[in-house]
Amino acid sequence: MNRFLKWVLGAVGIVVVIVVVATVVLPRIIDPNNYKEDIRTAVFEETGRELTIGGDIEWTVFPVIGLDLSDLSLSNRVGFGDQPMLQISGARVSVKLMPIFSKQIKIGQIELTGVSAYLHQKADGQNNWEDLTGTSSGSTASGAVVDSEIEISNGTVTLYNISQSIDMEKFGGNASGIKLGQPIEVKGEFSVNLVQDELLGEVGFKGLIQPSTNAKWFGIEGFNVSFKGEQGIAEESIRLEMAANANAELDLEHDRASLSDFVFQSFDLRVNGNLNVTSLANDPVYTGEFKLAEFSPKALMKDLGMEVPQTEDKTALTKMWGDMRFMGSAGSFNMQDLSVKLDKSTFSGKFGIEGTGNKRLVYDLDIDSLNLDNYSIVTGADTGINSGAETDEPIEAFSIFFVLPGGGDLRIGELVASGLTVTDISATTSSNNSTLRIFPLKAKLYGGQQQGDIKIDNSGNRPVLTSNQDLTGIQVEGLLKDLTGSARLQGTGNLHMNIRTDLTSSETTRQALSGDISLGVKDGAIVGINVAQTIGVVASTLGQHTQTAVATEQQKKTEFAELTVTGIFENGIMRSDDLMMRSPLLTATGKGSINLVNETIDYVLKPVLAGDTGIGELDQLSGVPIPVKITGNMYEPDVSVDVVAALTGSQKAKLDEKKDELANSLLDQVFGSKKDKNKKKKDKNKEDGGMY
Repeated sequence: MNRFLKWVLGAVGIVVVIVVVATVVLPRIIDPNNYKEDIRTAVFEETGRELTIGGDIEWTVFPVIGLDLSDLSLSNRVGFGDQPMLQISGARVSVKLMPIFSKQIKIGQIELTGVSAYLHQKADGQNNWEDLTGTSSGSTASGAVVDSEIEISNGTVTLYNISQSIDMEKFGGNASGIKLGQPIEVKGEFSVNLVQDELLGEVGFKGLIQPSTNAKWFGIEGFNVSFKGEQGIAEESIRLEMAANANAELDLEHDRASLSDFVFQSFDLRVNGNLNVTSLANDPVYTGEFKLAEFSPKALMKDLGMEVPQTEDKTALTKMWGDMRFMGSAGSFNMQDLSVKLDKSTFSGKFGIEGTGNKRLVYDLDIDSLNLDNYSIVTGADTGINSGAETDEPIEAFSIFFVLPGGGDLRIGELVASGLTVTDISATTSSNNSTLRIFPLKAKLYGGQQQGDIKIDNSGNRPVLTSNQDLTGIQVEGLLKDLTGSARLQGTGNLHMNIRTDLTSSETTRQALSGDISLGVKDGAIVGINVAQTIGVVASTLGQHTQTAVATEQQKKTEFAELTVTGIFENGIMRSDDLMMRSPLLTATGKGSINLVNETIDYVLKPVLAGDTGIGELDQLSGVPIPVKITGNMYEPDVSVDVVAALTGSQKAKLDEKKDELANSLLDQVFGSKKDKNKKKKDKNKEDGGMY
């Protein structure tokens, strides 16, 4: 027992002697400032940079033995200005005691305060830190070795490049267990401010780094980075909250890297996947896959603090998920096996960007069905979204094709837009930096076929649209019913349209419209008016036919064998002088204009009764044109029938007294007695951008 006690007391005595030597004798016999020049020389030989130690190097004896340094700075790389790349106001370095007696400094802990780093990247990709990478041998000057911990507090980092300035303030971090070949635990946090992107928030990170003894391989286990902040200014800002987790591996010896078990989450949005990169030193090539778990876009918008749109279909934008494989290099990115589900629609195919210098957009996509009307914003809904205003830049929707030229193929099984249903759509796009062409454009609709050629020329001061469309074998009744809500024309029709206009704004689109249009309908009918009944009204008014049969709803139509019309557009006004309709009962001609700029119509129809009308008292009108004038608002026009102009003598005077009654009667039959139908048509037209 006594012997054991002696050993303990002896050990304590040795410790006391060592402490006395360290705290009293050591600072007197070893001056750390003698190492200043050695440190500066070693740093310059390793980096080509000048290290300045402004203050004296002093011993510290409490709470640990170490060295205090102040006013340190590291010069910038040549060509990046005179501002130091790194400045440190204070540094405390603890050293292990015993190695000192063998003239070796082993660093236990490094504490850095007031760190200010300036990182600069030029437009050509050069930066002021790349010459510092890969130079470390694991040792510092004069044989000093770090094998414990580094702690940074109150740091500031500024990263500047040609497009962005990033400020990281209140930087604090800790790295413990620093020793080559041993795991190093790192963690930290800082405030970030991306000025140009109006992004402000707090960043935190942590992970376990595993370096190899030769510093050629690094592994990161359980790396986590999080961000909480906002983007935008004041009331227009959105709230951001996101986190990412992953394991990573960097193999410099074999020139490769990988990212596994990657998970990104922002509120209910969750993405997981993996990434593999080869040829790191030369031309990196990467492959990987991502999976998007089901989430609600509307719910995400709400979490972000954004206004949630009130869509026509309340279930729209409530379900989305997908997955894809991707591959690429420094000059390309390609998504393969792309499959995205949005509500009831499935998008599949491939999409990519290719090329090293002049990049090209390439794609080949299929959509099984898409109902755009489900995503239209409810008119008058208080969503904070300007849903009713006309856009000043309709060309913006196509801007990606001018920024990234190229082309691809798109197929849609069924598309619903503005009430119209179109199937079997196929379109091929091709573009360069100034023009976009969609050709061929093919589709099936309402029993017929569509073939089109669309071109947008953005090479001049104004974007110009030219469109050449042919519709053949169309069932007009179904088309008009879905488009306007009612169908007053039946038959099988062909439509040809060749137009040109200015796409600068919705207003110029109408004002600059020019071109031609032709329509032909066969074996059809005009619904809502029965000419025989109308003639009966005239006969009753003249007192020549005392009893007129009342047509049923099914009978209120005038059948025809053929209806044709052509028109010329000029400055938004369509003029036509060759309308022709033929039927067993009558033939009709027409001419006039439709002004799409101020939305007015000025048109005159002249029906001519056949020789045998079935009403003998009116055979006197056979072969006589009866002018029908349609004027005023194109959605609620005024209609007047000038029967008097076709008659003579006492019949004129008698009919003149009743012509207003006749006009109103015809107006009700042709356009319906409920004006709100026309109003609905007008409202729908305005929602569609003013073109009808």
